[in-house]
Amino acid sequence: MDQSATTAAYVSGMKESLSLYGNELVEFTTYFSIGYALAIVPSQMIQTKVRPSLWLPLCETIWGAFTLAIYKAPDAKTIFILRFFLGVFEATSWPGIVNLIFNWYKPSELGVRLAVFGVSGVAGNMFLGTLQAALYRNMNGVNGLEGWQWLFIISGIITIVWGFYGLLIIPDSPGHTRALYLTESERALARDRMSDAGTKTSEMISAKTLFQRIRYTFQNPLSYLFLAAYLQFAWAQRANSYFLLYLKDVKDSTTGQPLYSVYNVNLIPLGGYALSIVCNIGLNALSDRKNWRWQVSCGAAALHLVATAVLAAWPGHSHATIMTFYFLTFATAAWGYALLAWLAEVLRKEPEARSILVGTAVTLVYVGHATIPLRAWRVSDSPRYPVGFPLAAAFCVGSIVAMLGIKFYVERRPEIMAVGRRDGCGYCSGWRGERFE
Repeated sequence: MDQSATTAAYVSGMKESLSLYGNELVEFTTYFSIGYALAIVPSQMIQTKVRPSLWLPLCETIWGAFTLAIYKAPDAKTIFILRFFLGVFEATSWPGIVNLIFNWYKPSELGVRLAVFGVSGVAGNMFLGTLQAALYRNMNGVNGLEGWQWLFIISGIITIVWGFYGLLIIPDSPGHTRALYLTESERALARDRMSDAGTKTSEMISAKTLFQRIRYTFQNPLSYLFLAAYLQFAWAQRANSYFLLYLKDVKDSTTGQPLYSVYNVNLIPLGGYALSIVCNIGLNALSDRKNWRWQVSCGAAALHLVATAVLAAWPGHSHATIMTFYFLTFATAAWGYALLAWLAEVLRKEPEARSILVGTAVTLVYVGHATIPLRAWRVSDSPRYPVGFPLAAAFCVGSIVAMLGIKFYVERRPEIMAVGRRDGCGYCSGWRGERFE
């Protein structure tokens, strides 16, 4: 909700209130992404020394306060600053929670669990659209505040409340959980489950050990294949990030008036979010049941390629065609979560490597989010985006190539899994006993 609130507010009155008639909407994402990218790796490292059950809620409470503060922002420059610090503290959440999931679920269970976590963000977007539509209709002008301002107030308060709640519910890892709701027998069961699956869970480690494992992680080509596959997935998924702008600008062919009201602009994407939830969970359930990691990942990427290729051609004469393929882009997020489950399966013995790669991947994703939209997704290029849609299609192709590279690499080196189960290093065939050679 907090990430998407700015776009919803922009099309619901903030643009006019703050005179945002340039590229400010894209720049809001840029400043957020800079803060996010700078903070991810330090946050992941901190969580090897500080319990996630303390660190994650603290950061969530702080970013909730920054979200709340945006309602009072008088201009774009103030929002740039607030969005930067919002990114810094929100950077803890997504990779931190993914690592928690890696620590509590067996490889055969990860696809669905990661998908459920992923679609919680989609559900947040659905709720946000409904909330903004309701606020625009019912709260606009209440206490001298516009509907878009109430959106930041409510989103910020919700985030702060859940931050405090996180202190009670985040369970760390099975080996050192302090969760009050788990009995000793349940903690033992959690440890036994992960041990039986051959998965090593996170522990508090020394700085020396951490930096040594960082070095080992980046000595192997598999790390770079995963990064290439995941980065291009995330960058390609931006193809529907500015769907709201298209809906706001589309005109009735007979009257020349906007086809959709502000209220409907906020509600129409709910269908795309619902499609994303169903496809993400359904395809990842198939990924778990059949162990179809690369098949689901590549299949969803190919579907996204078709959608972005059609949008790149921009069939502007047919609003129905554009809407169809815009909605199709929402159906492909299973690609990334199946890929993450695949990573965890291969690196089941290396919790630090999992954490390092997820943190690095998300850092680089947000480096891209901070820079790529400045040219590819400029507001002035809406709705055709002559650079953005072709680039998204190219990212689909690149990710498919990288995922096939992962498949080829793992199949050619079956000792990766065996060595990982035996020696605790699931990613480097150069492991000999207690050291690398």
